[in-house]
Amino acid sequence: MKKILFAVPLLLVVGSLLGNDDVKYLTKSYSLEKIRRIFRERHPSTESEVFAMVRFHESHPDGEEHARLRYLVSLLKGRMVASVSKDDLLELIANPLPSTSAITKVTYWKLYEEMLKRRSLSPSEFVSYLKKFPKSYDPIYRNVISEILRILYEAGQYKEAKEYAESFSEQEKAEYFGPMAKYRYGKALYKSGDVQKSEALFYTLAEDPYVPSYTKKDILTDLKTWKGEGFYRSLPVETAVHFLPYLSSGDRKSFLSSHGDFNSSTFQKLESFKTAARTMAQFHPEKAVPFLARHRAFAQSNPDFTASISREVSNQSLGAAALKILENADPASTDEVEYAYARAYKKLGNQDKYFYRLLSSLERNPYNLTRQDELIDLITGDQKHFLGDSYWKEALRRIPNLPVKGRLVYWHLRNLKRLGKTEELRGWLKSYYPSIPGSYYTRVIREEFSSEITSMAAPENPLRNKESLFEYLSLTAGDPAYAGKILGRDLEFAYFSDAFQLDVRIDSALSRVRGNQLLQSAKEYLEIGEMAYAYSLVEKYKSQNGTGEDEKEEILAALGELTGNQYLTVYHTRNLMKKRRIPDDVILLPSKLSSRIYPRPHRDLVAKYSQSFGIEEDIVYAVMRQESFFKENAISVSNARGLMQIMGSTGKGLAQGLGLGPYSLFDPEISIQMGARFLKYLLSSNQNDLKWASIAYNGGPGNLRKWKRNHYRGDFNHFLEELPVKEPRDYCRIVTSNYYNYQNLRLYKNR
Repeated sequence: MKKILFAVPLLLVVGSLLGNDDVKYLTKSYSLEKIRRIFRERHPSTESEVFAMVRFHESHPDGEEHARLRYLVSLLKGRMVASVSKDDLLELIANPLPSTSAITKVTYWKLYEEMLKRRSLSPSEFVSYLKKFPKSYDPIYRNVISEILRILYEAGQYKEAKEYAESFSEQEKAEYFGPMAKYRYGKALYKSGDVQKSEALFYTLAEDPYVPSYTKKDILTDLKTWKGEGFYRSLPVETAVHFLPYLSSGDRKSFLSSHGDFNSSTFQKLESFKTAARTMAQFHPEKAVPFLARHRAFAQSNPDFTASISREVSNQSLGAAALKILENADPASTDEVEYAYARAYKKLGNQDKYFYRLLSSLERNPYNLTRQDELIDLITGDQKHFLGDSYWKEALRRIPNLPVKGRLVYWHLRNLKRLGKTEELRGWLKSYYPSIPGSYYTRVIREEFSSEITSMAAPENPLRNKESLFEYLSLTAGDPAYAGKILGRDLEFAYFSDAFQLDVRIDSALSRVRGNQLLQSAKEYLEIGEMAYAYSLVEKYKSQNGTGEDEKEEILAALGELTGNQYLTVYHTRNLMKKRRIPDDVILLPSKLSSRIYPRPHRDLVAKYSQSFGIEEDIVYAVMRQESFFKENAISVSNARGLMQIMGSTGKGLAQGLGLGPYSLFDPEISIQMGARFLKYLLSSNQNDLKWASIAYNGGPGNLRKWKRNHYRGDFNHFLEELPVKEPRDYCRIVTSNYYNYQNLRLYKNR
């Protein structure tokens, strides 16, 4: 078929409507409607522009398969083609890749997948195409190796597959071979007659905790085919145990029976012990105690794992056995061990020990909202029969001063008022803020105890010292409507410790990115939205340099900032703040750190649709932050999509009302437009109260009406405790506190 070429070669055109960085940003952020508008009147002419059209045609309902293929081939040929022939593909095989840019590498892989789907080439031609990729540490190159082995194996070229794998040195195999490549090498070994080496490799993969379960299932299937259904029964128990999770229930019971439920087995390898312990806890929980005791060294050096086994046993109502198992854990308890003790004591009905162990787990990990629920349920009873004063004092003393402590302090204040302890209540109302900075409950307290608070005089000069400032914040909740004396003022003297240092560390990570080739490659992948490849390269950097987990998160936060991937910056900065116990209260944070965790991406779209539908920008951002953490192509377990996590059925209804044609829920323009419209409807239906609207956004308007009918008795925060589904309870508090922080960032720091 004759090729028709455009006269303009790629990469030579100047004067594009947008710079390459701008086009990359549109590609990364799935801004499909903007891409369509830009190239409706002109042809793309640079590498970045053509790749943007690839993204459009693979992600938009109006995208066309033949157009996607044409743009992919054009990118690798370096010039636009009007159609694609077999000769074009053979020409690509004959010539080297035009560059090693991230766009070229991703294009190369996408074209391979496209050709594979269309069966465009013969097996030998596919192998030749794949071998074009230069040998290097790159996640795509690891895919290439695995695919070459698959093609050769499926073509019956077992010897060739074996020889290809063995053309790599042992060091190169360790560097470049992922689990799937090793598995396919093992298959080629078996078919080539090297059975012993093949089986040894398979058993090593079965023992590796980082090998995906689907690969282990495939190994089991292959070995059953080659060696017989019951081959694992003749293996040493240390090896055979790794196949247990993938056996049928009957085969698993038969194996356990024939091996005496592991009563006489002592495992030498950690992963073998873990697999056996999980099986024992699930199927013979009463026998888990002697098993863990016999493997005390493993149990003690892996306390969180031992805690998980104890909880599994507790869940089967064997509280005493669960406690026995924990005797094998390291005495230097983790939060998981403390929580396992709490669950066991709860099963045994020992309320005091349950309370103190639960408190110990939260002291170590205060961010666990499920355990916070348990503490509130225990200490408040049914919000009428509270535990005694000593319990409250202990909990208030030991739970760290963070936003998640807000519920505890709020219910303590309600209890004090219920008991008529007026002076103690007044003392708390003048001093609670530093205990729960940035909490949803700061403004709840200001509203609910307004009569008591308005009877107390606020400090004349709240900037005199920390004590005065915190008293002022306690009496005003930091609400801009009441806190005029400190709006726009310098509060640096009261900022949280370590906050400036964290900013400095993320800034220094920016320099590490610029000075390292692996991290530069990760940056290039992120610039076009290929997050999985970037993560792989950062992990490689971490292992190569002996980098700690904190430094890795600093690098990821910096990479997000460099490439406009707000998700990375927000997610990893927040994780680092949690580790340092820095509350996310923007009033008491440096401006830079505040903006890192409460950014305003796609501000032109948010401003446009907020104004169009008559809602605040801060509300849109509050919801967006919780829904997707600003990840444009986020997909939830319930298949909600995009920045505002719109469900397919909801999107259809909104699209009809908005008069939209075909759309992608990943497109920020569509997601923000739909999300803002839906929020406006929910706010209008709920007296413009974000708290009620947020519950409806998360749980559905129909469910909110049902929950309100069955559980609301005029006390919203009591209702929030009674709401029968956990997710909308947490969602309401988080979204509302997000809103307060966005509002404060704007009014306190003009951001």
